[in-house]
Amino acid sequence: MARKPRGTHHRSGNEQIVITLGSGDLTGMGQGGYGYLAKTIQEELMNVGVEVNDDMQAVFDEVGKEAAKMLRESSPKNPKGKHSGRYAKGWVYEKGKRTYNFKCSGVVRNKTDPQLTHLLEYGHPLVRNGKVVGNVEAKPHIREVAEWCADVIDHKLIETLGGK
Repeated sequence: MARKPRGTHHRSGNEQIVITLGSGDLTGMGQGGYGYLAKTIQEELMNVGVEVNDDMQAVFDEVGKEAAKMLRESSPKNPKGKHSGRYAKGWVYEKGKRTYNFKCSGVVRNKTDPQLTHLLEYGHPLVRNGKVVGNVEAKPHIREVAEWCADVIDHKLIETLGGK
C-alpha cells in the first residue's frame, strides 16, 4: 500500500535549480533511407550546432552564476550560533556534462547543506522529544530565483541566437 503524502506537497530529495536544454540522437529514427537522412542531418547540425551550443552554454553559465549569487543573498541566515550564514554561503553553480548530442546544462545547488533546502523552502513540523510541538514557518527563496532564471534564459537565448 502506497504511503500518502502529508500536507500540501510531497517532495523527496534536495531542492535545486536545473538548467538544461538538449536534443536526442537522430540516428535511430527509423529504417531504410531514414537512417541515412537522419545521419546527414545530424552531421550538418554538428557543424552549425557547435557554435550555437557554445553560445547557449555561455548563457546558461552567466544566468546560473547570477542565480547562485542571488540565492546567497536571499537565503535565510541564522544570526546566532557557530554556523551563521553557512547555508547561504553554500549556493554554487556547476556546469553540466557536455555530451555528443548537443546537451547544454547546469545546476544551481547548495553544496554545504543540501538537506536544508526543502525544509527551509516549505517549512516543517517542529519535533521535541518525539512530539510535535509546533511548525517552523516556510521561508521561500528558491522558487523566486528559479522563475527568474526561466524568464532571463528565454530572453537571453532569443537575443543571443538572433530571434525577435
